[in-house]
Amino acid sequence: MALTLATLSRVSGNTDPRVRVYSGGLGVNDNDVVVQADDVSMFRRFFLMTSAGAADLTVSLDGTNYSTAPLSMNDLGSTSFATAVIVTVANRVYSFSGCFQSVRVLQNGATAIADVTLICCP
Repeated sequence: MALTLATLSRVSGNTDPRVRVYSGGLGVNDNDVVVQADDVSMFRRFFLMTSAGAADLTVSLDGTNYSTAPLSMNDLGSTSFATAVIVTVANRVYSFSGCFQSVRVLQNGATAIADVTLICCP
């Protein structure tokens, strides 16, 4: 049996030092980590989008231990900004805010997640 691994998103060549962009994540299996955003403590607002599959995310306050339940996100494609979800749908934009040491984006389900982008803003 062949071993399959997720492709981690990478930090893009964004020229604005106040913003960090992770892009290009690709998953294979449920719970694959496709974004491992270390030391995001200087950012407070985050935006997430995928072009295929579904994602959820966990956060760490100390950089080592991650939440066991996915963090809720605001679905910016909803008519009500108050619509919170824990699993994304492809081609929609989600936001979340907070002060975290690390953020992980994971594939949710068997459908491969693709073109994951996470933008971190002040």
